[in-house]
Amino acid sequence: MARPARKPARGAVRKPARRPAARRLPSVSLTGILARLSRALPWLLASLALLIVMTGLIYLPRMLDSYPLQAVTVEGVKDARRQQQVQLTLSTLVSGENFFSVSLDALHQEVSALSWVAETEVRRRWPGQLVLKVEERVPVAVWNDELLVASSGEPFRGLDKYSVDALPRLSGPALRLTEVMGYYHSMSRILQEIGLGIRNVSVNARLTAELTLDNGVVLVVDREQYAHKLRRFVQLYRTVLEADNRALAKVDLRYADGMAVTWGQDKAPDSKPEKRV
Repeated sequence: MARPARKPARGAVRKPARRPAARRLPSVSLTGILARLSRALPWLLASLALLIVMTGLIYLPRMLDSYPLQAVTVEGVKDARRQQQVQLTLSTLVSGENFFSVSLDALHQEVSALSWVAETEVRRRWPGQLVLKVEERVPVAVWNDELLVASSGEPFRGLDKYSVDALPRLSGPALRLTEVMGYYHSMSRILQEIGLGIRNVSVNARLTAELTLDNGVVLVVDREQYAHKLRRFVQLYRTVLEADNRALAKVDLRYADGMAVTWGQDKAPDSKPEKRV
């Protein structure tokens, strides 16, 4: 038989059972998250950079080997002797290199160091070619049988790299090249009026010049008013000397008011060897 439920005592209140409080998670602000990320970012970037470097060290050589240097083209070099010298210089620098690894700066420096090279330009041409453009020095004379003189007036070595038979030969004191070149250009312009060119110029320490013309005639002139004396010779040659049937050998222009003319000995027997005019 079931027992009857107990009735609460009069005046008593039944309290509800307490539920366990929910566990509160610690609050995290956006500022804190950003601060943590900013502290970790350098390490993440450093790790990424290291990974990239390690990957490059492993795979880059294989990638570069797939772009070999196929050809080196040299433009602007007109003589086979100079072309050979350039190719020999380049061969030591491109040996074992590929299209990307070859140093353009090194190529530029080595070729520019050649005495007969005035300007150099080096560039890559995709996919596997190097193009080298060279501007050569243009020789206009031979100096003391040792050097060439460029059109700019600069001396340079390279006698064995040019055909010099047609170039005038200049000689004089080693430090007087500029003055000798000035003589040569000025005298050439004056003599061109009568169709004569200069084959050789020899200048001594006092700047007295002995010229050998392309017709074999020798002129001697000192630096005092040399242009005036040459023009006087040009006038006499045009009116008298050129028409004479005797062989003109030598003319000394060092006189203030005239010149001494020497005729060749293989002409008329009655001609005098020298005549002052």
